[in-house]
Amino acid sequence: MRDWLTKIQTKAKDLSEAVQSNAVLRVIGDRAAGKTTYMASLARWPNADPSSPVQTVTSINEEGSELVTKAQNILEQGLELEPTRLDASALDVKDYTLSIALKGQFSWKNSQVSLSSQLLTLNISCKDYAGEFFTDLLHQAGNSQLEDYLEDCLQATGIMFLIDGTTYRKDSEYANGLDKFLMAVDRTEMIAAKRRIALVLTKCEQTDLWVNRHQPAYLASARFPQVHRKLQSWQQLGAGNVDYFTTSAFGMLGTRFQEPNSKQLSRSRDGTTSVLKDPKRWRPFGLVAPIYWLCTGDRHKELDKD
Repeated sequence: MRDWLTKIQTKAKDLSEAVQSNAVLRVIGDRAAGKTTYMASLARWPNADPSSPVQTVTSINEEGSELVTKAQNILEQGLELEPTRLDASALDVKDYTLSIALKGQFSWKNSQVSLSSQLLTLNISCKDYAGEFFTDLLHQAGNSQLEDYLEDCLQATGIMFLIDGTTYRKDSEYANGLDKFLMAVDRTEMIAAKRRIALVLTKCEQTDLWVNRHQPAYLASARFPQVHRKLQSWQQLGAGNVDYFTTSAFGMLGTRFQEPNSKQLSRSRDGTTSVLKDPKRWRPFGLVAPIYWLCTGDRHKELDKD
C-alpha cells in the first residue's frame, strides 16, 4: 500500500513539475500607466503572502535582473523610476524574461490524485514600450520606428494594455489610440483564438479604485466606457479575446482600516504619480492574474484575490 501511494505521489510530482506555459507579451499604455513599475514590482515580488498561489518569481535574463535592482535601489528607497526612453528600436527595447511558479495543490478523489491544480510555471518574455508609443499611434502615422514597434507587437501571443485607473478623462484618447492599434493587429492572419488582450487598470491602491478592485470589468466600463466598448466590439467580431484586471504595484497598508502604501506626488488629468511609502510592508496586488490569463486563457480565482 505504501509503495503504491509513493508511486502515485511521485508520478503526480513529476507531472506537476513538467507543466509549463510560455508566452511572449508586450506591454503598451500611456506614459503615466506605470508599466515599468509594474514589471519591477513583479520581478521583485516583495513580502509574498504565504497563502498566495505564487510560489516564486525568478528573473531569467540580465534584463529581468535589472528590474529587481531597480526595485531595490529605486522603488524601495521611496524614489520614482525614470520613464522608459523611446530612442531604442523595437529590437533594442529591453526584453524582460521572468519565470513565475504557481504552487501545486493535490486532492484525492476515488483513491486517485487529481491534478486539476497542478504546479504551473509561467515563462514570460515581456517588452515594456515607452509611453510615447501609444501617443504616437494618434499623431505619428507612417513613422518607421512606430511601424517597427507595431510589427513587433504582432509577434506577441498576448498584449497587456495598462491604463492608470485615475486617467478616466483621457478615455476618448485611449479609445482612438486603441482603435489604430487594433487595426494594425488585425492586419495579420494570426489565429484569432491565440490573440489575447488584457486591459489592466493600474494604481488601484487609490481609494476610489480599491473599493471595486474585485469587479475589474465593471470598473473598466464605468471609468473608460469608450475603451471598453472598443474592446468588446473587437472581441464580438471574433478578432480575439479580451479580459479585465485591476492591479496595484504598491498595495495597501493595514487590514481593517486600509490605506494606500504610497505617497502621492501629483494627480492630474494625465495620471497619478506616487512613490512607495513603507518598503517593509510592500505587497503588490493583482500582478500575476493578467499574466496567467494571457498564458492559459483561464482566470485563476485565487490570483484574482491576490
